[in-house]
Amino acid sequence: MDTAFLFYNKHLHLVFYIKNISLLGLLVLAVFACDKSSNNTEKTGKVVAKVNTSSLFEEDLKNLSPKGLSKSDSVAFIQTFINKWAYNEIFYQQATNYLTEEELNIDKELEEYKKELLTYKFQTKLINEKLDTNVTLAQIEEYYNANSQNFLLKNNIVKVLYVKTPLNIPNIEKLKKLCYSSNPKDAEQLKSLCIQYANNFFMNEDTWLMFEDLKKEINQLNEVPEYNIQNGKTFEFTDATSFYFLKIIEVKSKNTLSPLNFEINNIKNMLINQRKQKLITSIKKDFFDKAKSNKELEIYN
Repeated sequence: MDTAFLFYNKHLHLVFYIKNISLLGLLVLAVFACDKSSNNTEKTGKVVAKVNTSSLFEEDLKNLSPKGLSKSDSVAFIQTFINKWAYNEIFYQQATNYLTEEELNIDKELEEYKKELLTYKFQTKLINEKLDTNVTLAQIEEYYNANSQNFLLKNNIVKVLYVKTPLNIPNIEKLKKLCYSSNPKDAEQLKSLCIQYANNFFMNEDTWLMFEDLKKEINQLNEVPEYNIQNGKTFEFTDATSFYFLKIIEVKSKNTLSPLNFEINNIKNMLINQRKQKLITSIKKDFFDKAKSNKELEIYN
């Protein structure tokens, strides 16, 4: 059955035409950005909702909702979209009735936004085409050494051996023994057991971790005083379901110089961003100088 829903207010007249809503569900396939249907004069076909002279057409609903929805979910998704369109359109039309002629004149703002958007797109394209993103380790080290005062740690960082397993795994005593061993062969056995049984583990002894992140993983660490977090210190914790082993291999305390290998990615991004700024500044200057020499630029005193 076809149904119609009427909405009236001082300035607006809205009519929803929900004609054969099950048919609308069949139109749903993929994602389609139908933000507004302002160009109604260019569209034809069945109208599903209308606010004064602004209409939402059945074709606007094609390919709207995500794939994989059931028929009923598709219908609900479309109905939600229609309602959202109606709310936004009503509010927009109320704005056009409420604002003054001066406030409604947004040509200048639109032109400025257009300039900013096109400038940004052009700048992005130039960067993608011309920017050298290759940063060598020597360049990173040079920047690090020249700006070491900018690389003081704000939080403690650690290198660790960390294992979390269920309490009831077989060979848990063997696993504990392997955790304490410094024999490389034992490390391989430990890794094999962790792959089989561990909920989580970390065995990369060259990688620095934020100690605060480790506290989120092992809640009991929040009860351990900071002065107990020392090189070579080991901890065992248990809770209702899990066993935790942690060995602190190395600690770097906050307010000390951050290790180079902890800052490599940050420095690389800094250097690339510096290059971006220099590149765009250089290109803009080239365009400026060329326009000036070609008499395309005129500045009046």
